[in-house]
Amino acid sequence: MQHILADLFERDLQTFADNISKVPENKLWYAPDGVTNSAGILAQHIVGNLLHYIGVGLGNIDYQRDRDREFTNTGRTSDSLVTDIKKVRQIIPDILRNMTDEQLAGDYPLYIPFSFKTKEFIMHLYGHLSYHLGQVNYLRRILVPQQL
Repeated sequence: MQHILADLFERDLQTFADNISKVPENKLWYAPDGVTNSAGILAQHIVGNLLHYIGVGLGNIDYQRDRDREFTNTGRTSDSLVTDIKKVRQIIPDILRNMTDEQLAGDYPLYIPFSFKTKEFIMHLYGHLSYHLGQVNYLRRILVPQQL
């Protein structure tokens, strides 16, 4: 199970980075009418979310999340966002591949406002990644229609 989850995170984080790299700099922080978050905001949010919940929570990495900043820090380049996503792509799958069956079956170790076993919460986080990847992919298609 660990290897399948690791492979899925690895694949989708690469796709996330590929999508961000195709959004022009002048549109990276733009959200069309009716859209809450820009592609840049979504990239920062996924990086922060995964580094916190998997990196800190399961891999004991040194990272301090600033969730509010994920939604307000604009103006970074797509290259810097892609670099961050690729860093997460290196960290997260390794953590998942090294987890034991006992760890996956145990309670998730950080505070979350609902009760999940670790494996269940990782599945939740993968769904969260997939949801935002779909948003970024759709935004890219709206903002750069010739890149369908």
